[in-house]
Formats: sequence, structure tokens, C-alpha cells
Amino acid sequence: MIPLFCCMKPHCSKFVFIYILYKLILIIHYEKYLMKEVLRTSYKDWLSTKLFEDGVNITFTVKQMVGSVKVDNLKLETNFKYFRNILNKKIFGNSFRRFGKQLKMLVVREVSALQRLHLHTIIELPKHLDFKRFVYLIRLCWNKTLFGYGQIHIEKPSTQLREEGWFHYIMKKKSKLDFGDSIDLENSSCLYLNSS
Repeated sequence: MIPLFCCMKPHCSKFVFIYILYKLILIIHYEKYLMKEVLRTSYKDWLSTKLFEDGVNITFTVKQMVGSVKVDNLKLETNFKYFRNILNKKIFGNSFRRFGKQLKMLVVREVSALQRLHLHTIIELPKHLDFKRFVYLIRLCWNKTLFGYGQIHIEKPSTQLREEGWFHYIMKKKSKLDFGDSIDLENSSCLYLNSS
């Protein structure tokens, strides 16, 4: 084994210093990566406890620009809030405003390979509506929003395995700039609504 300081010449000690600094930087980056993984896993586990029955898997595509206004996370969050309010009003009528009755939702922002923002969601299917009517209302309400784009993928999972698969898919880290910021906490009503 070669000793760390092979000689006391100035150029050798610089090399050793740079080498040690490089190794320390690698260790720090690895520890940050591990910490992010622990946080992501904890976050995902916590969110899995907030899931609800009769969820419908929906992907909302988004207009990336309207006029000179470019969509960003804040505008997308506001856009989805408007959609959520319209949908809840159509489904629950005055009970939405008067009693706070609303659908449970989990909303996750993602960026595609082409850098296009879109949303993956799980939205509760109301007990008093059939699936076709619910799909119609979703499409109607989404198209009323400023950034709502007509391509919407809606799926009613047929098995428990498909429900879990969708949850794991929308929780993937691959297409998220920052995993912690990708969950739309304001619009994910399943996080704060009582389960009933």
C-alpha cells in the first residue's frame, strides 16, 4: 500500500489534499442522496395511509402556455383548485360551500421528458354517481379551466393490485424535479379530510 503522503514536496501534498477533498465531497453527496431517499420513502409511506376507497386514476394534461402566460407550479396549483371547486360544486351543490362537503383527492405534479407539466391524480368516485356521469363532469370541469388541455386519461381500477400500481407509479421519483414539492398539498384533500 502506498502511503498517503508519499513525499513532502509541495506538488504531492496538493494532490493528496485535492484527493481527500474529492472523497469528502463524494461522501457528502452520497449522504444527501441517502437522506433524500429516506425522506421520500417516509413521505410515500405516510401518503399511502391517506388513500381512500373508490378512487379513480386520472392524468390531466396541461396547456404549457396561454397567450403570454407560461404555466408553472403555482399557476398549475391555482388552476387545479379552480377545477376542484367547480367539480365539487357540480357534484355536491350548495353542500360544498355550506358544509364543506367535497371529494377526496391526491394530486401529484410531474414533468415529462419534454419538460411538460402534467398532473397524476386519484379522485374519489361519488357514491351517488355512476362512472360515465363522473367522467363527463371531470372532462367538462377541466375544460373550463385556463390551463386545462383536452387530453385526459381516466381509469377506474378493476383490482386492488391496479390501485396500488397506480399509487406507486405516481409516487415515482424519475419525473419529479423535487419529490417533496411534487405533492400538491393544498389540493390533495385526502390529507386533511376525515375518512368516513
